[in-house]
Amino acid sequence: MKINRLPVLIALMTLFVSAYAIMPKTDTQPRFVRVTDVERTDSSLRLGVRLQNMPNAWVRIASTIRLINVEDTMLQYKVIGAEDIPLDTKIWMPSSGYQEGTLIFEKVPGKVKVVDMVEFDQKDLKNNVMGIHLDQPETRVYPTLINLSDIIDNGKKASEVWTGLDPKRYANNSFYKKNGTAHLKGRLMDYSPRWGVTTFSIRTENELTHDRSKVSVGDINPDGSFEIDVPLAYPQYSYFSLGNIHKDLFLIPGDTLSIESCMSTTPDSKKGHVVEYFGYTDKPDDGVVINLLTDSIIIPRYGLDKLWRRHYVANTDSMQSETYKSNEGLGNLLDSVVADLPSLLGDLPISVFAKDVLSAKAIGRICEVMEDLDLYFNSSRGPGFRQDTDSTYSYHPGEPLDYVRFMQPRLKYKDLIYNNPLMLCNASILPNRWEFNLLFREAMFVANGVVKSLDSPGAYEMAEDLSEAYEITGSYLDSIGVGNCFVAQLVRTNAFIRDLHSPTMRPNSDNLTRVSRLVPPLIRHNDYDVMNEVIMDEYNDFVKKMFVAENNLASNTDSFIVIDGTPGGEVFKKLIAPYKGNVLFLDFWGVGCGPCYSGMIEQKPLLEELADKPFKALYIANADKWIDAAKKWLAEEGIKGEHIFISDDDWKRLNGLFNFSSIPFGVLVGKDGKIISTDYHIYSSDQLLEKALAE
Repeated sequence: MKINRLPVLIALMTLFVSAYAIMPKTDTQPRFVRVTDVERTDSSLRLGVRLQNMPNAWVRIASTIRLINVEDTMLQYKVIGAEDIPLDTKIWMPSSGYQEGTLIFEKVPGKVKVVDMVEFDQKDLKNNVMGIHLDQPETRVYPTLINLSDIIDNGKKASEVWTGLDPKRYANNSFYKKNGTAHLKGRLMDYSPRWGVTTFSIRTENELTHDRSKVSVGDINPDGSFEIDVPLAYPQYSYFSLGNIHKDLFLIPGDTLSIESCMSTTPDSKKGHVVEYFGYTDKPDDGVVINLLTDSIIIPRYGLDKLWRRHYVANTDSMQSETYKSNEGLGNLLDSVVADLPSLLGDLPISVFAKDVLSAKAIGRICEVMEDLDLYFNSSRGPGFRQDTDSTYSYHPGEPLDYVRFMQPRLKYKDLIYNNPLMLCNASILPNRWEFNLLFREAMFVANGVVKSLDSPGAYEMAEDLSEAYEITGSYLDSIGVGNCFVAQLVRTNAFIRDLHSPTMRPNSDNLTRVSRLVPPLIRHNDYDVMNEVIMDEYNDFVKKMFVAENNLASNTDSFIVIDGTPGGEVFKKLIAPYKGNVLFLDFWGVGCGPCYSGMIEQKPLLEELADKPFKALYIANADKWIDAAKKWLAEEGIKGEHIFISDDDWKRLNGLFNFSSIPFGVLVGKDGKIISTDYHIYSSDQLLEKALAE
């Protein structure tokens, strides 16, 4: 019997000229395409790829895609074919969000070990796969993370009875650590410096000081590890940002939180593009427990991430009635959550503190949206000064909310919400809303000796009798039902401290007389020792500054920004170097920021006025955030000045240097490059600017 050996010989030859397909190690995996395997043949190089995007969204692979030799970028290899992936065509993602296929490139010589798969710009990390190791298989494995079963183990029960959040446990603010710190450390499994991301930041709050927000910036090591000591006055959800990771992390003073994550993202039909994994290591202590249960139980169980979308009220003629209706719906949710929390958390083998924080998170998030309804309605339809057709401003009575009715759903839980210091763990949103919504506005003003004018609607004036002013404000809060609660005291304390640090509060004898008059009634109406300690610390600092100023002494207590030797300082010096000899106004802004837009428009006449002066306005934006939209708006509005777009890393470093948590944020810099003032507004000329120009 004769056997035709030709097919067998061909198959054997193929083995010698072709490498087995492997899943290659890659330095960076972009959002929309992944390399799943690589195979060298005698005529081509085949890359198995997985396209990914949200279901019913599309991905397109251009026929211009190519492989670039990392060691010699002049060596490039074109795509010559594809399987299951039509080139230059929108490929719509199925319900899974994935589409498998193969890209076929020109033959890549065996000596070429690492390539980038580039579609347009080699620096475009969102659309390119960087560092494909053609002959090196992927050996990285996901680390073992703490999960719910590690916390809720074999039906173990709680060691003590818990029937719900009790604010009395925190009445003395014992959780407040004036100089506390938390330690954060972590590792990114798939990190490469080629991502272009070398920093991370975390924002914390201290609602009892004038510089409330603190942005801490750290560097990522080449191996993907990072760590930082985070200043933290009390336990709180702090905002963490690193590459594709944007997350609230619960930190506790004195504790360490260890996290493991990656840079690669995957589509999630409910959450959008999220990192492939994120979790915690070491031990399941309170910080880990609170973070895990917040994400896995509290937020999804009560839909806390969807509340604003569900309860948004448009600015229409029926806005007032719709606001009441939405508020009542949130009140019903609040009822069910407060009733459900004891049965949900009661038997869990976790600490009472962890249960209290999780409860405060759920209750606080609902209240945030209720406060937003109030704020949004009053800014749109409520009483206040508004611009008329002749461009002047006048007071409009608007449609005031009935606060007795509006507050009713929350007053059932007055102590849980308004007499609960643990609500500070929710960080900045609730304190911000309490301070600027109309309910506590009178408390905010009275702390600085200001009361409503009897002669001019919407106007305020200095009070002659502070006792009477406090009595009137107290009667109003009593009539609503909140009284002299923790929140009212917090708002008064914040207002006093903020005013003490305003640009107009110069350290002189007149201002000291005014401040000395304000402190006694403020302290007398506060029940919380921590607040009064902070007030006295701030008052004593003001007295010292006044003494130094009036005696013409050099002070070693003045606040200043040290820029030498810090990464942020190096970025700052590089930024201003081209404009040496000019007074500089640095305006940090971003797309989607309404106050940024209006501020830049209002500055236009001043910039024209200063055109022949040694002055430059530097408008600085994050290049990673909608740069095309930013450039388009600047052109349409004719915004003059120096338009500078910086990397996300540099933005974080300047953010940490100047410690700003919101935009717009301004900095005034002298001709010598020294910082004159931060959080500076330049809507009109002032003494600081005039003095800087004259020097």
